[in-house]
Amino acid sequence: MDKNKELGLFLKKKRSTLRPEQFGIKLEKRRRVEGLKREEVADLAGVSLDWYVRIEQGQDVNPSVEVLLALSRVLQLNNEEKRYLFNLSDKKMPAEDTSKIIISDTLQKFLDSQNPNIAYITDSKLTIIGWNKAALKVYGNYERMSEKERNSVWRSFNDNYMKELLDNWEGHSRLRVEQLRANYSCYENDAKINEIIDELNSKNSFFNEWWNEQGIKGTPEGQKLLHHPMVGKLYLSYISFKSTEIEEASITIQMAVDDETKNKLEKLLKL
Repeated sequence: MDKNKELGLFLKKKRSTLRPEQFGIKLEKRRRVEGLKREEVADLAGVSLDWYVRIEQGQDVNPSVEVLLALSRVLQLNNEEKRYLFNLSDKKMPAEDTSKIIISDTLQKFLDSQNPNIAYITDSKLTIIGWNKAALKVYGNYERMSEKERNSVWRSFNDNYMKELLDNWEGHSRLRVEQLRANYSCYENDAKINEIIDELNSKNSFFNEWWNEQGIKGTPEGQKLLHHPMVGKLYLSYISFKSTEIEEASITIQMAVDDETKNKLEKLLKL
């Protein structure tokens, strides 16, 4: 199929999956269109209706990168769909700005559905970028932390709460350093994380030793013990897996091993 026609059909199909209520559009009783109307997509994306009609008709309109990003946002495309859209338009998809990562409604609902178990998302620099309520109750209020404070490596060496919470601080911290080292190629030109690495290298002998050993490990599954200041010991099993939606991000779920731990997590959620 011609790429222009394929692009038009793809956009038409995607707008049919959306509901007007998602965008604050009042639903008409006699509405005949499934999903969004063409004029609604055009208005939300900031393009002319005539232009949008022509692209859905498969005409050669050569959309810009900015327009493709706007359509991706309005049509709520995931990363694979966005990549497909750019390929059809013969455009290179711009690199994702990790400082502007947005957790989708669907992904946030997944994190929330894990309560009372702990769920959070880390980026390639091991900075926490998404979480559920249980994570806040156990690990601290990420909502009030700066980006630097949410970096799990920096926090391991600088936050006394974490040092007291972790049953095996040394094992946890060493693993985090090794994981950060393993991902270095993903962020080697990132000024913020390199500032953290330089700071820890100069101020902490443990970090300096473990970083320069260049050990590289990963633990997608395992168990851990935490000492929470309010409810005591929490016995948890955990599993981590890569997100296909956010480049190089990992989703971690920490589950209660026994009923006593589950009851304690439920108690924390009510506080």
